[in-house]
Amino acid sequence: MKKSLIFSSGVLLLIFSMAVISPVNATTTWGFETDTTYIFELKTLSIYDTDYKLALQANTTMRIVFTDTNATGYNYTVTDFQNTVTPNTTLFMPVEVSEGVYFYLPQGLPIALPLSFGEVPDYLGAFGQFINQTDLNLLLGGSMLNITDFGNITYMDLYSVYTEDYLYGKLDLFAPKLNETTLTNLMADFDTGGMGISIPTNITDFKLNATVAYNATSGLFDYFQIIIDSIGEQYGYVDDFNVVVKYGLYVPPPPPPPTTPTPTETDFPWLVPIAVLSIISSGIIFRRKKK
Repeated sequence: MKKSLIFSSGVLLLIFSMAVISPVNATTTWGFETDTTYIFELKTLSIYDTDYKLALQANTTMRIVFTDTNATGYNYTVTDFQNTVTPNTTLFMPVEVSEGVYFYLPQGLPIALPLSFGEVPDYLGAFGQFINQTDLNLLLGGSMLNITDFGNITYMDLYSVYTEDYLYGKLDLFAPKLNETTLTNLMADFDTGGMGISIPTNITDFKLNATVAYNATSGLFDYFQIIIDSIGEQYGYVDDFNVVVKYGLYVPPPPPPPTTPTPTETDFPWLVPIAVLSIISSGIIFRRKKK
């Protein structure tokens, strides 16, 4: 699997490695279409207010085709920018998190969430409530490895927002100072195409806001976004170190509206009916004279 896909997969699993308490003994409803190509692309990669999207977009684009579904998950193929096709499976399986308490966790990349799952008629709504009501350490403990390596994080919150259009999973955190190698190591795992993006050695006032959005109608992953506001220092030079990353579903632009012919305008529009009346009148007079 390519580094770009690993990066995208890890980001999604970081936010959504959790699920809803419910036995799978009823109908599961999926809102996406099988045998349809869904294209996911890099929307923004801005560092130091410089957008690197055009340089990386082609190498990070992937095409997803769901091949079939069942009561507990789905199979799909991933085609990367080199046209390498990789089959994948995502299953929602029960995991015991405490004695007698089970959560259905997505095993694999959660490209889509079910609309209904087991006895839960509104899976996305229940999923959002689960996020809001579950201890943060339980949700991130097994997913975000060694979070203390990021620095002295003084604030962190994971929550959801559910609207008629999207289910949003959100992660906010703040660290007065970031460990020097944290972002450098993360960027080393992401193929930047040899662009030489410079990461500060000292990062302070580190504020991160991450959002994952799922379409409330289809359950399909729509976009992932990270916004970082911080101060960076390198070689004695201090500047704002801001990063914006957005990766999501390609939506073709709407077709242009149909054009309607513009009526020909004249400076004296009243001349046209008068001219017609004059021609008709002349014909009548001519016929009378001829008699």
